[in-house]
Amino acid sequence: MIVRLRTVLVDVVPLRRGEWKLGLFLYGVLTLMVAADWVGKLGADALFVKRYGVNEIPKMYIVTPIVMLAVSGLIFYFVDRVRRRTMLIWYVASVTVSSLLIQWAISSGATGAIQPISYIFAHGVKETIYILFWVYAGNLYDVEQSKRLFPFFAGSVLVGKILGGAVGAGIAPLVHAENFIGAQAVGFAVCLIAIVLYRDLPEGEGLHAKIARRPSGLRESLRDSVDGYRTVGADRLLRVFGLGVFFWYFLMQFANFLYLVGLDQSSASATTQVGQEDVFSILYASVYTSSSLVALGIQSFITTPLVRRFGVARVLFALPLWYVGAYGVASYAYGGNVAWLVLPAVIALQIGERIVIPAIHRPATELVYSQIAAAIRPRARAFLSGGVNAIGNMAAAIALILGIANLSTTALLAAGAGSSAVYVATTWQTRRVFGRRIAQNLASEDAAMRRSAVEMLRADGAAVPTELLRAVAEEGTDEVAHGARLALTRRGVLAVAVDSAE
Repeated sequence: MIVRLRTVLVDVVPLRRGEWKLGLFLYGVLTLMVAADWVGKLGADALFVKRYGVNEIPKMYIVTPIVMLAVSGLIFYFVDRVRRRTMLIWYVASVTVSSLLIQWAISSGATGAIQPISYIFAHGVKETIYILFWVYAGNLYDVEQSKRLFPFFAGSVLVGKILGGAVGAGIAPLVHAENFIGAQAVGFAVCLIAIVLYRDLPEGEGLHAKIARRPSGLRESLRDSVDGYRTVGADRLLRVFGLGVFFWYFLMQFANFLYLVGLDQSSASATTQVGQEDVFSILYASVYTSSSLVALGIQSFITTPLVRRFGVARVLFALPLWYVGAYGVASYAYGGNVAWLVLPAVIALQIGERIVIPAIHRPATELVYSQIAAAIRPRARAFLSGGVNAIGNMAAAIALILGIANLSTTALLAAGAGSSAVYVATTWQTRRVFGRRIAQNLASEDAAMRRSAVEMLRADGAAVPTELLRAVAEEGTDEVAHGARLALTRRGVLAVAVDSAE
């Protein structure tokens, strides 16, 4: 009993000697950034939906990803040219100043594009937080640490959402939703002070920061960026995995729109414009807070054992399978006019984003990058999390605009179910390519990459083809060969795994 309790506590707080100071600091900074952004996002969503109308949201699903593509391009360009700590400071400072300017425009009664700008800004900040944090953390920890710590850091995102939701719901009657962007500025200002004052925060230098010659001039810099995109695109694992990222965000946007439609209808009973905005933000915050509490419990007690027991490649199936079921049930409920099933079906769609993604899917996703060459890993994260993410959102927006005009809700949901089935197929392909990449890395000349593959082999050995495991078991180094034999033993191919040193 005591041993089991100790194992659970280690999974909840997996920090070890030498990791506590930096780990807790990063956890705290990420929590505060997410909480601050969540307050701003609540206000921006409430103002846009109540002042422009929920049917205008699909247009924002197009514009916001275009902005994110531009931001992703900037991150892709700078990520190997600027120290990661410096990049983080620039980002937090920019968000703080921009939040203050947007809040001033809203408070001064500016009309026109200020609500769309605040919407795009709040959603862009949310996505950029994740990109920059995982790019930074991905260079600080090896694969063994990542398997322990990435679910832990993913939990800080949930804690931030819970805090942001609670703060938003609490201050709405006092300061009103129209001042939430200003509250966001306060949170990011505190983060900026903390990052500047924390003297032991690693620099996290990029690739070009470590070499003597950097690209100079606009033409050479652009050529370097283009070459970077080609290198990332040439990686087969990233191509297949990127298709899954596309469906992830495509299907999530479908569910988001249905959710906002429901919130808009639920908040329409308030008698004033400000009252409707406040009610909208409170409902939004309440749903997010309650679901994030559930997600935090799953992340804290289930995700790490799940990845350790079943492996990354299998855990990646959690989201596409969930969406197949949720979209299928929702289309059946709407198509068959099964009234009692409609609300649970819509809630199930939302659980995909509110619980499955933050608690299970994102931690597993970040571990896929451990099998990508270190030289392109940061740019791969920037490209998939910023670029492919944006393309998936834009595709969903176009499909929603066309679907609302020409199709019924049942047809839209059925299309979501069909897309989810394709997502399952792409995840199966990702599993196959991921297993082959592990085998390839077991034979790598890079010692760090070999160790990473051996560590991943413990839980994901089932994804590696038997013939490839046999090859490395016979020809690999002692550590690699022993790991391969253990994997073959678990598969039942070998009766006993004998260490080659014996």
